[in-house]
Amino acid sequence: MESTYKLQRKFRLLFTLPSFFTSLITASAIVLSIILIQGLFASTPTLVKIETTLMFVTIFLFSILFERIILIKHSFATVRRLLAMSIIPNTAWAILSAFGLYRYSVLGSEQVFYLMVVMGVFTAISIRIIILGSVFFKRISLGVLVSFIQPVLLFSIIPFAQTGVLFPLEQFALLIQKETLAFGLALIIPASSIIYLVALDKTGGRLLQNSPILLLQAFLQAWVSERPKFIEDLLEKFCLEKELTTSVIEFSDKQSKLKSKQAIVVPEIHPGPFHPIGSSNLPFELLQFFSNKNIKSIIFHGISGHEQNLASRSSVNEYIDSMDNLKEISKGDTCTEPQSTSIGRATVTGFALGDHACLILTLAPYGMEDFPIFVREEIVTIAKNIGFNGTILIDAHNSQGVAPVREDCEDIIRASKRILRRIRFNTQLPFSFGYAHSNEINVDFKDDVGPAGIGLVLFEIAGKKYSIVSVDANNIALGFRDKVVSLNKEILDICTTDTHFNAAKVMNSLGYTPFGAESSIEHISKVINKLTNVAEKSMKKSKFIIKIQRSPHKIFGSSLLDEYSIGLDRVFNFVKIGGVLIFLITFMIYGAGYMLTV
Repeated sequence: MESTYKLQRKFRLLFTLPSFFTSLITASAIVLSIILIQGLFASTPTLVKIETTLMFVTIFLFSILFERIILIKHSFATVRRLLAMSIIPNTAWAILSAFGLYRYSVLGSEQVFYLMVVMGVFTAISIRIIILGSVFFKRISLGVLVSFIQPVLLFSIIPFAQTGVLFPLEQFALLIQKETLAFGLALIIPASSIIYLVALDKTGGRLLQNSPILLLQAFLQAWVSERPKFIEDLLEKFCLEKELTTSVIEFSDKQSKLKSKQAIVVPEIHPGPFHPIGSSNLPFELLQFFSNKNIKSIIFHGISGHEQNLASRSSVNEYIDSMDNLKEISKGDTCTEPQSTSIGRATVTGFALGDHACLILTLAPYGMEDFPIFVREEIVTIAKNIGFNGTILIDAHNSQGVAPVREDCEDIIRASKRILRRIRFNTQLPFSFGYAHSNEINVDFKDDVGPAGIGLVLFEIAGKKYSIVSVDANNIALGFRDKVVSLNKEILDICTTDTHFNAAKVMNSLGYTPFGAESSIEHISKVINKLTNVAEKSMKKSKFIIKIQRSPHKIFGSSLLDEYSIGLDRVFNFVKIGGVLIFLITFMIYGAGYMLTV
């Protein structure tokens, strides 16, 4: 869904940090450039003394460790991130100091150099106020106080590089007294950042119902530290209760009295919005639940969009617990042979199990995302009118692309109607059923396959075999599904669970890794062949029981998710405008201060 993609992308693109080693080297080099500039200005041999360099770097590293101690409760405030965070502020300081040194070499005015150094200090403090005040502290005032620590500590060491004397208070006092107006202007730089943060804190309004700064901090706890409770508590304020349905088809040996069972599970709950929040890893959790019940399951993606995400861990637990209350609605031991048809870009494959129809919907090989809810509602109504007592719809979600347009949805509905008419009156025959899962074979996957792995079910009807594959992935790379299917004619379709187990963790334009982006066709074909062999060995004459579970659960709701996205759009517009204004104000202060000292 576009709203969720936009939300995910906004937050994800805020944070791309270098490695610890790169951060350490870069941050230290920038700090050393600051002291180097001071030494060049002073033209003193003190610069080359090892104790000057060691002292400055030691104070810098001490300030990083001190900040880490202050932020000990913030698990994402690692030394690596604090080092990376210091790069931009100190770079601004170094650039301004270098400009001051250049103007001093041209004009011979010491005041210009001192002013640019002080402007650099205040600029570093200003940038740190925005970072610390928005990312780490619920109270902006605390962020402001901590923002002064590192620049003030480093600034206090600078005179040692110039004169060999620590804390020459007389020199500072004389400089401030002589250039009072210019230094007063410099104070506006951090003051503007404080005003900016306070104003930003008030922009959430009715739509967000929370401070954008709190939302950012909540997201960071979830995204960086795997602690989603904070953001889940905030998101639950937007939730609505809605009755959701999960369909389960249980298969068991028709002749044996053993209780060995396999199951096709189709939840109408969307795995989202992004890891590790809410139902983002729901397919794996369902797989575990049924495994604990000694039921081998394969999980598919029902027709549901991001408006049917479960927002919190507690909602997911309630949903999983509700699976203990599955209600039997149909059973039998016959089914029709699968039928398939295409209209436009839409393809529907289906078969009947007793008085129920099971359809797989796809737009492959064309791009697709989640089918909208009205598609499900219309197909269910059509099936009922044709004479089915129930319909199980699988959104194959197997060809990376955009959301289906209205024409695609209409085509999928017409194709479904055609298939439903065929299978309603086709002869139902006894069948054999086989099951296999990747956790039963020795196989490794790339990061484009989630923790629920790959499952396969195999039907044998009238001497013909048909398999359906489900991959725990968030969609399939365009064309990959079709190439794999072409190598195995028994496959009716390869579907995905639409898991969001790694959504927002992958630094690409999508925010996730689609199936086939890392896995090779050869490797997956071999895996499917192995799974087919395992399923063939497990095949037995089978019977089925169809069960459903309907209960109310807290979901985002489409309108609320759209409002949330709109609210953040407004906040980010404010961020952009405010950022430009701060830049302009700061630039004007640089110019005014420079003019006053020349």
